[in-house]
Amino acid sequence: MRKLMPALITILLTLTISFSPWVARAETVAAPQISTVSELIDAVNTLRASYRLPSYTPNSILMTLAQEHAEYMAAIGMSNVHTDSRGFLPFQRALEAGYPVAGNINTDVGYYSENVTGGVGKTAQVVITEWMGDASHRDTMLSSDLRDVGAGVALIGNTYYYCLDAGQSTGGTPRPFTPPPSYSTSIATLIPNTPNANGSITYIVQRGDTALGIALAFGISLDELLVLNSLTEKSVIYPDQQIIIRAAYTPTPTLPTSTPTGHPTITPWPTSTPTSTETPVPPTLTPSPGLSVSAARGAVTAIVVAALVIASLLALLGRKRK
Repeated sequence: MRKLMPALITILLTLTISFSPWVARAETVAAPQISTVSELIDAVNTLRASYRLPSYTPNSILMTLAQEHAEYMAAIGMSNVHTDSRGFLPFQRALEAGYPVAGNINTDVGYYSENVTGGVGKTAQVVITEWMGDASHRDTMLSSDLRDVGAGVALIGNTYYYCLDAGQSTGGTPRPFTPPPSYSTSIATLIPNTPNANGSITYIVQRGDTALGIALAFGISLDELLVLNSLTEKSVIYPDQQIIIRAAYTPTPTLPTSTPTGHPTITPWPTSTPTSTETPVPPTLTPSPGLSVSAARGAVTAIVVAALVIASLLALLGRKRK
């Protein structure tokens, strides 16, 4: 009997460990970082203070415009667009919204500037560092002429979109703004084009077209359209101008084939035709749901009681034999 006790104890411990409930621990996943509009403005004003420039003053109109444009960029998945869905430029959107942009807007955009960017996990400080690396973006943040500011932040999936609008107003009555007829993204004016013989697709600009409108109509990105046509976001397109939608295919060169010289035919020894045998793919095992904590505890208790009963019976049998 004494020899059986160690074996019974070993079996009891093995069963207890096997049926013990597993405790699942959830791993802590870091939440994606995103800065608020206030943090973006604070970061810009901190930068301006380091250059001994006065802080920008948040403006309700510019705040609304910047947020709307950030959400628009998120909707189309592009973080470097300054025109909206209608083709309006930043200063035109400001005039339309009632912000009296200072400066001669008949010859230039007046005292108004906009920075945009986007990316995965970008914080306000990352955005500021990025903009400082480019002269035009840096001038928007460190301008000595601009006074008011607005910021917008949007999120799609894991990608963040930022917009910063800065301007100077006349301080008076908002200027009347009539959208020019050249700013439109109406796809109805686009004429479908069939591919050319070389595989390229071109489009003849119609009155009222914009680069963004053409890109959206043909299902390509604005960046791709600009690169194909050697344009920039500030380029102006004109009616009857030919725009490349898709570049020509580059034909794959075909190497000349030599005429084989005839050789006597050799009769091969008969060979058996190999039969291809597909390697069976091991079936995907579906993990069993397992026992609940209460069921597992009940199973462990039952095993312990059964083991003790067996041990008692064996002990009684050993005594009777003696």
